[in-house]
Amino acid sequence: MSADRLIEAYLNELATAAEALPAERLTELIADMTTHIAEARADGATSEDDVRAVLQRLGDPRDIVEAATDGLVQVDVPPRFRLRDFGAVALLLIGPFALVIGWLAGVWLLWTSDRWTRGEKLLATLGWPIGYGVAVVCDWTSIPLGLTLAIAAAITVAPLIPLLKNGQPGRSATRTRLAGATPATSSNR
Repeated sequence: MSADRLIEAYLNELATAAEALPAERLTELIADMTTHIAEARADGATSEDDVRAVLQRLGDPRDIVEAATDGLVQVDVPPRFRLRDFGAVALLLIGPFALVIGWLAGVWLLWTSDRWTRGEKLLATLGWPIGYGVAVVCDWTSIPLGLTLAIAAAITVAPLIPLLKNGQPGRSATRTRLAGATPATSSNR
């Protein structure tokens, strides 16, 4: 591995470890480490072994981040629905009225999301077809139209309630954040 790649890997590891820091502190930390490395290279650390020694002197990125979080407290942040999650639920509810294509799009969004369990996805997928089937059966058995629509609507909407109540943060969501911090992003990853 070349000296430049060692530095890049080190800074990427530092950025990943520091994701929970406020954006300003993250930027400052990366800039400080980049400056230290640049100064060491200017002082003659050009070979791979020299750069490796410089990085070892700087310390483990997790330890650096731990020192940089002095005074900050990590707190749980409740999950927020993403636009695609709202889209999935909305299309499952109103998609059948859009020539069924909307419902199929909602099913696709639902099953490609990492927010819900397999059981919740299956229940929500089957809600509309079962509700429609019950409406057809009620129509055949001469149940009044108002009651038929109420039963079909309840069967269609009921499976969507757990989707709204039980939505967990997706695998890509940050589950904890440092108090007072805003999400920080890094282009180094």
